[in-house]
Amino acid sequence: MQGKVTFFTAILLIAGGASATVDPIMEDVLITGTLSPQRALTSSVSVLDSQQIKALNKTTVADLLKTLPGLLVEEQGGPGGLTAVSIRGGESNFTLVLVDGIAVNDPTNSRGGGFDFANLNPNMVDRIEVVRGAQSAIYGSDALAGVINIITRKPTQGHNQDVYVELGEHDYSEVGLSALGSVGDVNYTLELATRDDGEPVPGSSRENNSAHLRLGWQPVAGHDINLGYRYIDGDRTSYPEQSGGPQYALFDEQDKSDYTQKIVYLGWAAQISSVWRSAVTANRFEAKDRYQSPGIPPYFEVPPNSADTEFTRDHLQWINSLQLAQGYSVNVGADYRHEDGQSEGFIEYFGDLNPTDFDLDRDTAGFFAGVTASPTDALLLQGSLRYDNPEGFDSETSFQAGVQYTVGSGVAVAANWGEAYKLPSFFALGHALVGNPDLKPEQGESWDLGVTWEAADVLRLAATVFHNDFRDLVDFDDETFRNVNRSNVQTRGVELQVDWQPVTAFSLRSQATYTDIDVKNEDTVLTGRPEWTASAVAQWHITEQLNVALDYVYTGRQWAASRHTGAEVTEELNDFGRLDWVLRWQPVAAWQVQLSADNLLNEHYETAVGFNAPQREFRIGVVFSH
Repeated sequence: MQGKVTFFTAILLIAGGASATVDPIMEDVLITGTLSPQRALTSSVSVLDSQQIKALNKTTVADLLKTLPGLLVEEQGGPGGLTAVSIRGGESNFTLVLVDGIAVNDPTNSRGGGFDFANLNPNMVDRIEVVRGAQSAIYGSDALAGVINIITRKPTQGHNQDVYVELGEHDYSEVGLSALGSVGDVNYTLELATRDDGEPVPGSSRENNSAHLRLGWQPVAGHDINLGYRYIDGDRTSYPEQSGGPQYALFDEQDKSDYTQKIVYLGWAAQISSVWRSAVTANRFEAKDRYQSPGIPPYFEVPPNSADTEFTRDHLQWINSLQLAQGYSVNVGADYRHEDGQSEGFIEYFGDLNPTDFDLDRDTAGFFAGVTASPTDALLLQGSLRYDNPEGFDSETSFQAGVQYTVGSGVAVAANWGEAYKLPSFFALGHALVGNPDLKPEQGESWDLGVTWEAADVLRLAATVFHNDFRDLVDFDDETFRNVNRSNVQTRGVELQVDWQPVTAFSLRSQATYTDIDVKNEDTVLTGRPEWTASAVAQWHITEQLNVALDYVYTGRQWAASRHTGAEVTEELNDFGRLDWVLRWQPVAAWQVQLSADNLLNEHYETAVGFNAPQREFRIGVVFSH
């Protein structure tokens, strides 16, 4: 095994990169949920572009995602608490999270690979693409419920440099700079940022540092080479999960975590002929986390615990795109992944330290193909097939198919069906106390049916019904005190969207999502997933120098669990609505001033039992661009 790892590392350093970072992609092209960039997809897709992201000026990527349909965001009080995102009612670790096409889920964590969105800096994000529904036919393991791709800024012609500073209440601060541009056949991106979220909620804090370097070179026409490095480090504190938070916890001891994430990528793409494009890409993702928790004293149901984890994923991919004829294209390729996860930790029972160590690795080889056909202007057909051979598990074959048809009078209908699977996380397999090496992969199947109506040039309406069937879910069994496969969860619902732009200077986009979750053969409820969510975002360009954005997010009643009494208690949290406001003023061409109010109406609500959300906060920022 060591020989294979060393060989692959050598390949990584001289030959590969991330598929989504091969070359700059225009904003009207979708790069997620497909094997090559497409102008349209049959899958259910939502996009936040750079203009929308800048206008909202959020402090977290999770706050941006709340404005999109089908996404349920679970938070734990202030900035130090973990932030998880569920797609259409699935577990948070059923969402594959990508940064520039590179998977960043960490299977060594106790959330089974769920991603903490509070780690990402929104000011370094240019575009977000979300594809809902099973996506293993494209991405292999982990994309049971869907994919979220965070896309960073790419260089354009010329040179552009930005410096920004933002300060806020409760000691919030952020400083960043960026330089993007091109010189002849070489282009570059350099971004640096540091952020301190302060302490808007007692005991909850987070500090982050981020860096991104990207170099691109076109040695000859039709050939593109890209090299990049991304770095994040930070530390956070928070009252332990389910401890009752600042309201009910009997002791003011916090969880503490120091984390580091690194990505390196290298890629080469070549236009072999007028109908054939080939890309060899590779990347390495590394994550380290040092976590300490006091548990939930004075009880022993959640005792003190600690874990130092390290995870590495190497990914090598080759994709060939063939344009067979006008409106017909095929993509075929293969990839190889090596994952290595280690953890050293303990759980303390009555003064005894019980080790929870594990050290696991696995290889997965995959082969895939996809086809896009548009026999007429009104009809779009897409399908994908993928075969994976993961080490230590049976092989997996995943299918996906979709159709989109424009009926007429601005009405289009789309239908999609797909299969997905998720390999058990290293934590679920190897944890010395609760791990089970005999776990099977979790399975999923989904379909959705949607209709879109361009009622007028300024009005667009859309509705989508969806259904997911998740099987063999990993769950903790109290009797055997270990993880087992047993749960069967079905989710169904509807997503409604309205986009309205009556005049050039004003736009309104809104959505509402209903999600019904049914845990089969069990009298239980799933926490952190409300039945109803909704949002409305209004942007108004008052003048060329003055812009205003308002966004309102509604979250319905949801169940939450707590153990602050010494036993697990589940209660329903009240629904709430939050209004945020941003004013942007550009006094001169190179300078911009931003005033932001988070929770403008000072809504009081809980995101978890005993964890109050931050109250109204003001921030002011200055941006210099040249």
